[in-house]
Amino acid sequence: MENLESIKNAVENTKRSYRAIAKEFGTNHTQIGILIKLHNWNVEHRISKNSTVSTTEYKPHVAILGKTAVRKIEEIKKELGKQYSPVDEPLIVMYAKSYERYIDLESKLGLGVDKIISTSTKTGSEYMSPLFTATLAIQKNLVTIANQLGLSIASRKKLGLNFKKEEEGQTSLYDFVPEFASDEDLDEI
Repeated sequence: MENLESIKNAVENTKRSYRAIAKEFGTNHTQIGILIKLHNWNVEHRISKNSTVSTTEYKPHVAILGKTAVRKIEEIKKELGKQYSPVDEPLIVMYAKSYERYIDLESKLGLGVDKIISTSTKTGSEYMSPLFTATLAIQKNLVTIANQLGLSIASRKKLGLNFKKEEEGQTSLYDFVPEFASDEDLDEI
């Protein structure tokens, strides 16, 4: 067999299934099993729970999370600080994934009203486009998960959380309100 070294390398250094390896090299899984026994290849890592060999080449989240979601997860973990717990990870991942979907749908929707309202070709009646309806559903999902994580102002008050950033000098919209109120242009209106 001309691919013997490549097959041995795949068997000994990965946790890929014998069927997947066989398919790659044009043989069958039974033949690979025979080669393992015949040449005494090292396959202990396949059954050891302490194995350091990964089952996949990529991190598992790469298949489901984009760059926006990963960035959002890091931001949320930083924001939650001491309140963060690994128990919260499913909620954080759901929030980040919803946020990513929301950004994607909003970019497709754009600012045009023509994409919000669709017209039926049969009857001529107008209705909300499915894209806009999906965006609204994701907005609701984001608000619900944000409240559970304590990311909204109301939920922070309800949960008694304090995420003050005064030592960092972070400003808020409310810091600008007195400046706007004292603006002379606003007094004339």
